[in-house]
Amino acid sequence: MHSTTPHDEHWPPVGTGPWTRWWGYLTRWLIFGFAVGAFSPVVEGPEPWWQRKLYQVLVQLAFGLACAVVFTRAENALNTPRVQWKSWLIVALTWLLVQVVYATGLALLG
Repeated sequence: MHSTTPHDEHWPPVGTGPWTRWWGYLTRWLIFGFAVGAFSPVVEGPEPWWQRKLYQVLVQLAFGLACAVVFTRAENALNTPRVQWKSWLIVALTWLLVQVVYATGLALLG
């Protein structure tokens, strides 16, 4: 018999580095970004409806990616024991920080 490995062969082992659990966090934040973009009302404009909706979804997916990066780094640096209230606080602060930076950047660009 073979010895058992401490992790499933199809998934990388969970480490203790700054990118621990990256894929799970990335998936959740991208789903959040997609949902926000997909269910937001479309603003009137000269482009066809589907182009404006696609733009909204892509912008929100980029927002979700930025949140995933910030959250993963913060969670692995500040909450290694994975205390639930700290995780939710980091979620809220991540959303607020990225929202402010994102909105400021979009306002400055146009």
